[in-house]
Amino acid sequence: MPPSDAPFNPAAAPLDIDKVRQQLIPRRLGVELHYFAELGSTNTHARELAERGAPEGEVVIADAQTQGRGRLGRRWESPGRRNLYFSVILRPRLAPAHAAQITLMAAVALAETLDSFIAPMAEIKWPNDILVGGRKLAGVLTEAACSADVIEHVILGIGINVNYRREEMPGEIHARATSLADLSGDFVARENVLARLIHALDRCYGVLEQSGFDALRPRWEARFALRGKRVRVEHLDQWIVGRALGIAPDGALLVEDESGALHNIYAGDVIALEN
Repeated sequence: MPPSDAPFNPAAAPLDIDKVRQQLIPRRLGVELHYFAELGSTNTHARELAERGAPEGEVVIADAQTQGRGRLGRRWESPGRRNLYFSVILRPRLAPAHAAQITLMAAVALAETLDSFIAPMAEIKWPNDILVGGRKLAGVLTEAACSADVIEHVILGIGINVNYRREEMPGEIHARATSLADLSGDFVARENVLARLIHALDRCYGVLEQSGFDALRPRWEARFALRGKRVRVEHLDQWIVGRALGIAPDGALLVEDESGALHNIYAGDVIALEN
């Protein structure tokens, strides 16, 4: 145990869930917060709650994850008391064909929220990464359960590097990641980030349901990190090389290949190439 007169390090303090609740005025999201000092994965726990009938808007938050994961099964580094890891249960009134747009909606809400804590504008790498200066700051992972014509539920998972300094990061992510603390030069209260983001998600989710993704698309496009850049898109055993032009009204990535043909990409891993 540290001595009682040791200086308080706010970056190593547990998340104060009461401070989050005090800042929330829940409409649909944030109606109930489930907080854990450690979980395997907030997405997994939220999915189990949803399968047992938990209502829309419940949020699962962990101070640390032992099995944090990102898109395509990649590991999400999840040290304790540094970052934000949480998942929201959604039961959207959308057709299953539009389920992927929830990722794009969340990226808009996430980027706009992070802008209030840092000077550089947060950018979006299709479909789910938030970048600043080319380094990854946050990510979105959505997992949907759908029947033929109904979305049963969507688990919206978000991870944000808040007070995780680059000198603490392992070598495999040190070169390509950043954090709010690194970008702002100071400790950032995770409670404030989480409360603001839940409000932003609530607003953007309402826009998506009421007006469709096209109403959010200009805000997404304004932050598109790969516009005009040469990219390689890989999916299963297929790949395309071309220039990223933007996104279609339904959220598909638009890529013009080297022969001039236009492709609508709905799934895949996008890698920026040297021009």
